[in-house]
Amino acid sequence: MESSVKTKRLTRRRFVNRSISAIAGLTLASYIPVWAWRRNKKPLNILFLMCDQHRPDALSIYGDSHAITPALDRLASSGMSLRQTYCQCPVSVASRNSILNGCYTHSNGVISNAYSANRNLLSFPQVLRANGYVTACLGKLHTPGREDLDWDVYIEGHERPAGKMKEGGVVLSGTVNLKSDPAIGAPDPYPMEDTMEWKAKENTIKFMRENTDTPWFIQCSFLKPHAPFQPPQEYWDKIDRSRIKIPQFPPDDLDDCDPRYLNIIKGRGMENLTRDQILDGMQGYYGNVAFADAMFKEVIDELDRLNLRENTLIVYTADHGEMLYDHGLWTKFVFFDSSVRVPLIMSLPGVIPAGRESDALVELIDLFPTFMDLTGLNTPGSVQGRSLIPLITGKKQTHKTSVFSEFPLPGKNSGGGDFHATLMIYDGRYKLVDNGPDALPELYDHKKDKGEFKNIAKLPSQKRRVRKMLDEVRSWHNTDLVKNQPTVAELRRKRQESPDD
Repeated sequence: MESSVKTKRLTRRRFVNRSISAIAGLTLASYIPVWAWRRNKKPLNILFLMCDQHRPDALSIYGDSHAITPALDRLASSGMSLRQTYCQCPVSVASRNSILNGCYTHSNGVISNAYSANRNLLSFPQVLRANGYVTACLGKLHTPGREDLDWDVYIEGHERPAGKMKEGGVVLSGTVNLKSDPAIGAPDPYPMEDTMEWKAKENTIKFMRENTDTPWFIQCSFLKPHAPFQPPQEYWDKIDRSRIKIPQFPPDDLDDCDPRYLNIIKGRGMENLTRDQILDGMQGYYGNVAFADAMFKEVIDELDRLNLRENTLIVYTADHGEMLYDHGLWTKFVFFDSSVRVPLIMSLPGVIPAGRESDALVELIDLFPTFMDLTGLNTPGSVQGRSLIPLITGKKQTHKTSVFSEFPLPGKNSGGGDFHATLMIYDGRYKLVDNGPDALPELYDHKKDKGEFKNIAKLPSQKRRVRKMLDEVRSWHNTDLVKNQPTVAELRRKRQESPDD
């Protein structure tokens, strides 16, 4: 851990300071922010809590009996839960870049994990930084290539000290692939204090203590509950294995869908899972969730002790969901709700009503303009999201008529070259998945089929709807297309050729 996280330097590598005075001149707002309407106190801080791969309903307050989430439940009770929030790509790097710059992935060029971040687009921490905020990412970032633009302090804390693994412990790769791993879930063989989550929690608390008089934006970001599904032993033991309910689905569930789903299952050696293997994965996942929640509790409790709660917006979300054996699938990459929908909780005393839920359609790119409105800054013209202020303050009950997501087809997820995207559009009832011009699309009616078990795209009664939604999602995807960013491999090569001083 750094001796001080108050200093304005990056901890991963030393970058050359970039002048952003021009940005400040462009972004200063000419109107009073929502925050100032309600209070005439300190500037607004933003605590952005984030997990990787958190299923949309995996909180006990939402009725998930497996989830042990008292801290996030309490946060939801103090603010608003936006229950129909969708990520713009069901994979980490693309989704996180989309959140950062408020753009769809085809509009920022970061379409998958293979690509580095777009340095030509403004991010919300970059704008905040130019206007007097100190910004910190503590934990997982996963937007390679622009760390110097966005963060005064960046401490990932992912490294594990050598030689500390418990005897007899197993280390899983995190790919949820039985062809390479001996199990889907298991207790973590390393000490709790060596996890990214513990370090991010400790660094966040330290940063808040040392910056009580400066407006700040903190992204406290965890890898968990993302695989490997290996919580510390204490949290593995908290999950009652005997009460876990394994997802049920028809035996022909995926027969009317694109073949890629079954190919994913077979490619990972998951077609003949035993009950114990499934329970291992689910116990590990929910143990990860419980551990993440416990770490967030310590962060929020410290915020209260520092008397910063009243002037701090707390946001909790994830970059994408986790299938967790729904439809026989694991991880993400698909547009079933378990993968593409995420939890979103926002809490700000006196501004956001407490204990409220909304089913309005929301996209993660909407966070950027919301942060700008709450802090009184103008949203850059490049942002494609829409501010949530009318929704979270109760002035409106609806937000968007449709939400979108996209992801390259399997086998086309490497840098360079052409690719075909799978696309999703959801209007609050019907979800259409465009599998490309040579494949059958998928259409699900959430009113009659919340589990998305029956693809009704072939029904004659749905022909017009399918055509209309295909036209809409393809038109959306063809708007503001930009060239793919350089790959992460190319970025690493350039850094090796031109190391920092």
